[in-house]
Amino acid sequence: MRGRTANLEAAQLASLFEDVKPIIQSADAALVNLETAVISTDIQPIKKVGPALKTDSRILDMIREMGFTGVTLANNHFADFGQQGVEESLRLLDEYKLWHVGAGMNAEEAAKIRYLQVGEKKIAVINACEHEFTVATETKAGCNALDPLKIAMQIVKVKKEADNVIVIIHGGHEHYNLPAPRMQELYRAFIDFGADAVVNHHQHCYSGYEMYNGKPIVYGLGNFFFDWQGQNADWNEGYMLKLELGKEIGLQWIPYLQNAEEVGVRLMNDDEKKVFDKRIEELNAIIADPMQLQAHLIDWAESRKNEYMQFISPKKGKRIRQMERFHLISDKNIELWIPEYLTEERVMLLKSLFQCESHQEIMNIIFQ
Repeated sequence: MRGRTANLEAAQLASLFEDVKPIIQSADAALVNLETAVISTDIQPIKKVGPALKTDSRILDMIREMGFTGVTLANNHFADFGQQGVEESLRLLDEYKLWHVGAGMNAEEAAKIRYLQVGEKKIAVINACEHEFTVATETKAGCNALDPLKIAMQIVKVKKEADNVIVIIHGGHEHYNLPAPRMQELYRAFIDFGADAVVNHHQHCYSGYEMYNGKPIVYGLGNFFFDWQGQNADWNEGYMLKLELGKEIGLQWIPYLQNAEEVGVRLMNDDEKKVFDKRIEELNAIIADPMQLQAHLIDWAESRKNEYMQFISPKKGKRIRQMERFHLISDKNIELWIPEYLTEERVMLLKSLFQCESHQEIMNIIFQ
């Protein structure tokens, strides 16, 4: 736990959700994205770009108390503490009898489809994330990596034995309220292969949704509980998603404010909800127009061009600056000093830029 919740006990934490608990508890099955390692021992984080998130078992008490029946694990933080962290987190989830999907001790285990029994209905859930530092490999524990072909084949297979198939993806551009056209094309393909709903999260802000061939694709839920004071409205606003599964899929979004003026999650009042609903309608209109959707992404990528250029531009170390001062080095022989540029931190950053689908996308737009 962090921020204003760092020292609260499990019961105090659960009390922060009194406004939304009845909605969660009324569901036949309620899932939440668990975007942190759950560990109690002294384990070192993996080498990566960005923060390494961890918490203790109080969060599992809180999740159960709130009424959630399970968690999704495929995200860019669950495996921040490597093999040991994944192993301990999975052990604790099992100990607390919380259903989970999207992570494992290797890639095969992480990719396993999990089933929810809801009354007489058998619901298949597939959970994956874009390629960041926490994805599993054949020999490394972690999260299920987004492999479009593999997921499509899984959908076709489980469609024969499940009443409904839900695909939950952790991906997209952080702090950007719209999906990339790449995401829309892929998620629509999952529907074409037989998925009944596709839900995306990750961006730290909400997005819109669309009904495609009668099936919902939701492009961003926003933060549910991430206490970071000083953030803007997009950070503090989001919505819970209610799906009614059957031959026809019902969709309802329930907007809330999280950790805004006060720590906790509360439902929006009528006036706040009117403003929020109007914003969702505006986002949906853009999502429905391919040319607008592409234009917005290009504009947003261009607004981040300087940031990405700083990521990849050589930052000269002290030794290179001294060599330049005495005219012992020039652009013609700078390649001899590349190792000084490729520090461990810089290698991690470049790895992130070239492996993650969303970062690749921005790089392609900037350098096209």
